[in-house]
Amino acid sequence: MNDVLWFNGRFTTTEERVLRVEDRGFLFGDAIYEVFKFFDRGPVFLHEHWMRLARALEAIEIPNPWDEQSFRDTMRELIDRTAFDDGIVYIEVSRGEGERSHTWPDAMKPNAIVFSRRHTFPDAAKKERGIRLVTEEDLRWRHCDVKSVNLLANILAKQKAQRAGGDEALLVDDRVVRECSHSSFFIVKDGRVMTHPLDCHILPGVTRDRVIALAGDRIEERYFGLDEVVAADEVFATSTSLAVMPVRQIDDGALRARGPITLKLQRRLDEAERASAQRL
Repeated sequence: MNDVLWFNGRFTTTEERVLRVEDRGFLFGDAIYEVFKFFDRGPVFLHEHWMRLARALEAIEIPNPWDEQSFRDTMRELIDRTAFDDGIVYIEVSRGEGERSHTWPDAMKPNAIVFSRRHTFPDAAKKERGIRLVTEEDLRWRHCDVKSVNLLANILAKQKAQRAGGDEALLVDDRVVRECSHSSFFIVKDGRVMTHPLDCHILPGVTRDRVIALAGDRIEERYFGLDEVVAADEVFATSTSLAVMPVRQIDDGALRARGPITLKLQRRLDEAERASAQRL
């Protein structure tokens, strides 16, 4: 059965080809995307994902096709039409279609696409085992705080990491550890939970923000290098798909076991996600 697709106000399936070649998302990567998960047909942290989508669209001057209520209504109907209970929803809004030109005319009509997909989330064994990271140079543009579809540097970094036997790439910029190719990055030392501060070098992750709130007064947002990562007591990554995922190894360094703070944050986040999924 085809996945459900919403395109510019109407429902169809992913079998239908809806975009023309003049779409600026296709031609230039001139588009924003967002992804959220749902459990038992309940969306997780939907308000937070809406807020990040709205901020990103405003940042690159694309009109938002929804207000928050119409966004919630669209997502609710999309999930209701979906044939499975757990999965992800992918959202993309491009500037629209027009003659190929680096500049764009005023009042372009954006193209908005939303579709659902099955997704296998990490099980208990993987949440305990964790993932291996491979360090890569951070070659992304200097607006990583905008969740645009310009992900070429991210996917090249992750591809290199996987070829080297890793699960994710850890991006390092002039000796500063930023984040992973598609997840946020945390270390724990002496009971303190540390992560890169919000600026143009990292994405303001929805799961990242929730983990920071759950960590409470343990959290510290600051810059750090690989030396501190190596010396950390615990290391973990966060994202919509990974939740809180321990890091068992970085490059060819020592193997790590999941630590107590990581485990506590995993459990707290699981509870928060399930509670969020029940509210809409």
